[in-house]
Amino acid sequence: MDPSCGFSPGNVAALLQLLLFGGVVGLYFPQKEYTETVYVGQPAGTPILQVHAMLDSRSERPHFYLCGGRRPVFTLWFQMDVQTGELSLSKMLDETDFASLYQNSWPAKRLSLQVMALNNFSKRAACISRNSAHITLDFVNASIPQCAQTDMKELCFPHRDTSNPHIIENRFPGVLRQLRRLTRLSVCTNYTISYSVESETPAPFAVNGNTSELVVTAPLDREESENYRLLLACTVQTETVITKVETSLDVFVDDEDDNAPYVNGTDTVDVVISFNRTKGAAFGTLFVFDRDLTTLFPKDLSQNRYVGTLLNSEPWIKDTFDIKGTFSERRAAPGGIRESVYDYQLILKRNLGITENLSVYLDYLVNDTTYPGLEGTVLLHFNVTILPVQIYFTNITHVFTLSRKASVYTQVGRICVENCLEFDGFSVTYQLEVPDKNISAEMLSCYSAISITQAPDRMLGLLYVNNSHALSKPGCQDLEYTVVAQEEHTQLMTSTQIRILLHGEANVSQESQQLLSCAENKQRDECESSQGLGATTGTCKWRQGSEKGISENYSTCSPDLRTCPDSVCDAVESKDTSICPQDCTTESVTGGHERGLSGSGIRAGYGTCYCFSEKCFCEIADAEDVVSKNIRHTRRLPLYPGPGCGDSRLSRDTQTSRSPDTSSSSSRWSPRRSQASRET
Repeated sequence: MDPSCGFSPGNVAALLQLLLFGGVVGLYFPQKEYTETVYVGQPAGTPILQVHAMLDSRSERPHFYLCGGRRPVFTLWFQMDVQTGELSLSKMLDETDFASLYQNSWPAKRLSLQVMALNNFSKRAACISRNSAHITLDFVNASIPQCAQTDMKELCFPHRDTSNPHIIENRFPGVLRQLRRLTRLSVCTNYTISYSVESETPAPFAVNGNTSELVVTAPLDREESENYRLLLACTVQTETVITKVETSLDVFVDDEDDNAPYVNGTDTVDVVISFNRTKGAAFGTLFVFDRDLTTLFPKDLSQNRYVGTLLNSEPWIKDTFDIKGTFSERRAAPGGIRESVYDYQLILKRNLGITENLSVYLDYLVNDTTYPGLEGTVLLHFNVTILPVQIYFTNITHVFTLSRKASVYTQVGRICVENCLEFDGFSVTYQLEVPDKNISAEMLSCYSAISITQAPDRMLGLLYVNNSHALSKPGCQDLEYTVVAQEEHTQLMTSTQIRILLHGEANVSQESQQLLSCAENKQRDECESSQGLGATTGTCKWRQGSEKGISENYSTCSPDLRTCPDSVCDAVESKDTSICPQDCTTESVTGGHERGLSGSGIRAGYGTCYCFSEKCFCEIADAEDVVSKNIRHTRRLPLYPGPGCGDSRLSRDTQTSRSPDTSSSSSRWSPRRSQASRET
């Protein structure tokens, strides 16, 4: 760009707007907020502050007006110099004027004005946000401080001037702001005050020594630097001493759409759609970069308005595919300037059938509608291949082993057609069938031992014990089933054989009592001597935690450590929350814990976690229980006592008749309450 004129291809659009609207759009205030203090007794004509407007060419001449709809009477106290932008008092304010400020609903001692900059004369100016700035005046019901009472920094810089200037890139250089406090011109008249500007890096800024105005000496380019940190120095010289006061000022460079979008790499992506065929699924990514940002100063204006057009007109393609663009920002290099990044992905507008099979080529035109040049478009290409889905089992036969002591809801195994965990947009259901439906009623009752279920959002089947009584029958030996998998829409089916190998002896005692939840046990001994729902061997298992604080490896009693707890309330566990409330409870949990990923269960807990029905607690074991446990282990009593051990382990009734633990908090479930819960 030519620093002498400030024109570049990037501001062609702005120049066209200047021609269309008489130059109004070209002017803007680099500083949108001005503040100053006014004192009682300052005479009429006292200058208060000076506003400045940035230009687009040397031929522009800004004209400044106080503007607004219904102008309050207080604005008549001030006058704005149309040519210079200097605001001054039109009358001397006295105490009666200050008292009148308290008779209105505005904040006490504060007045707001609005100023407009136009490129021509106007008898009545209506404020437009882009071309206006706000002035805030604080009123002090006292005389202006004399020289001896004035701090040097107060003499040089307004104490509340926190508005940082914004300069639009590629624009004509000019004056940013007045550094001298005009309200202090009559204070310390024998002082010589001068200003200078410094910068941490080379910057086109200077101070006009005659007017004390800060000037940008050349057009700025945001793609070179987004902001400049200036050090403003005020030197105050008296007959005897020279004092230097400094303050920092950040000058921001605002963006214009002066860069064309580009592709850094490839404009083509190959997309293969196979197992994920659901509406809304996203595939492939192509990136479009733009060195410009998406917003201008002021914030009510925007740029880089991207419009994308799918060039394929076939109805099937328009009904099936869409392209979605997502905006983000990045820095071109560490510490570098920001630039825009748009990533475009192919989106399915409907669920695809599993038999659909074809290839299509999509062209997508990206247009930066606010870029003034001819290079404001990028053409993207999506080469799409849709493959059919095959429904089949990789194995002809699946074999699972199962203890005859297994409790009802014990999980036997999982069955899954090939790639089922990747399926989305369609579903596969599983059914368990007896190979020979002409078998005897006695044998048919054996097959009632096993059933299959699946969660609505999962594509795999879970085999579980449906009738534990059948496992104890001597006549029920190894079981063989057929699992049929069927796709919901096409009704395509496939099947596989499964064998359940039974081992061990039946748990006769399980038939005569109602099974409870393993999670009710909060000590290892009582856990490992209890029978519970879903227990793979009929007996609960203990998981001992080893970490302090809230841990995913908390201590707990479980029917099956493979599946409970694992932070997933699966299809079997959801049939009865007593199976694994550690995964399935939706009620509030007492004690330190973290919820499961789906909002149910306990993902991590403090100490030992146990549950009664769905009400769960996480806490450190009671000291009395720990001492008792240590004594029992010192006597070397067996952890897994077998039949005939008699007194070596407590019966279930003995455990529930213990006296309540009076040291526990009132919110904790007592053994008495636990027993009542079990009876119901």
